[in-house]
Amino acid sequence: MDISHLLTSHSRNMEASLVRELLYYSQQPDILSLAGGLPDENLMPVYPELKQLVDSRQYGPSEGEEALRECIVSIAAERGIQSSIGNVLVTNGSQQGLDIVSRLILDENSTILTEQPTYLAACQVFKLQGAKVQDVLSDAEGMSVSALRDAIEEYHPKAVYLIPNFQNPAGHCYSLERRREIAALLDEKNILLIEDDPYRDLCYDNVDLTPISTLIKQAPWLYMGSFSKVLWPGLRTGYIVSCDAFSPYLVKVKQAVDLHTNRLGQSMIAQFLKSGQYPDHVIKLQKAYKEKRDAMAEALQNELGDLIKFSLPAGGMFFWVKLPEGVSSQLVLTEALKDNVLVLPGTPFFPCKSPFDDSFLRLSFARVSPEQIQQAIMVIAKVIRQLA
Repeated sequence: MDISHLLTSHSRNMEASLVRELLYYSQQPDILSLAGGLPDENLMPVYPELKQLVDSRQYGPSEGEEALRECIVSIAAERGIQSSIGNVLVTNGSQQGLDIVSRLILDENSTILTEQPTYLAACQVFKLQGAKVQDVLSDAEGMSVSALRDAIEEYHPKAVYLIPNFQNPAGHCYSLERRREIAALLDEKNILLIEDDPYRDLCYDNVDLTPISTLIKQAPWLYMGSFSKVLWPGLRTGYIVSCDAFSPYLVKVKQAVDLHTNRLGQSMIAQFLKSGQYPDHVIKLQKAYKEKRDAMAEALQNELGDLIKFSLPAGGMFFWVKLPEGVSSQLVLTEALKDNVLVLPGTPFFPCKSPFDDSFLRLSFARVSPEQIQQAIMVIAKVIRQLA
């Protein structure tokens, strides 16, 4: 049946997420997957008992449960963002936060600037609204300020989308100087900042984590977070903390999209946060993931140090690996899968066509053990050396 005449031009042109398509393979018991951004379920706390939770059987407020929003206000305050419960919207994961913001500000006449590379699912959402996504040159300290200024002058964007802490996929963490320079430029040009910060608590080294939103003096800003990487991703719970002007509009879009976020999941997260267990849980995550990060760094250096380039991520879940010249990331995926190792090509993380988009792998260390990391990297090394 041909339904193309029923689809919008944006939905017809929408590309599938390679990450989601590869999820099938990553769930097979005989596959060692370094492809997805899945947390380690062995590190997840047990669910709170239902009898400890408030009754959540009835419909709830679109903004989110008051108890959880109060927790989010406290979390934001610890990060330097002074807000009130009225500035907090609970979403079905940070992905829905991106969707709500996109519906609110983007259309066919809009341009949004992102890092190069950037989170591929964000680009999916932006493009679904018909917006032009333009990437901006980035380095180890974040988005280039001079390149950002040039892009603002050329494209007149509606917003700039940034992941300053342990960026997905590149893993870099912005320097404080870079954060200040970007905030000053956004203030100067009065450009909206969409700041996505899902990996913040997965920090393994001493780096600056100041939200750029706290450094902005007059430009509009939206700060997004998620509980998926640190608690239970299956509950799909994230949030937006906004400057005052945006709050009523975000709630209206949320009402139109799905009325409200799952109340039971919100209650479970609020109960865990209020129980006082969260700080120790974060320390546990940091210790375990740091061990895995170090294991991957050692394996990459020992097996491929003479052929590839990579930087040690100070946090998060990913290594961004530059392949030898002429080696295709797509071909590495195909060949490694023959030996039951799954990797993710860097191609979909480039919003704009780039001569380098087939030259990178994003490797996740979060869900595999140090021993499995060593095993997988040995397979990847064998494949790369055969292709180099």
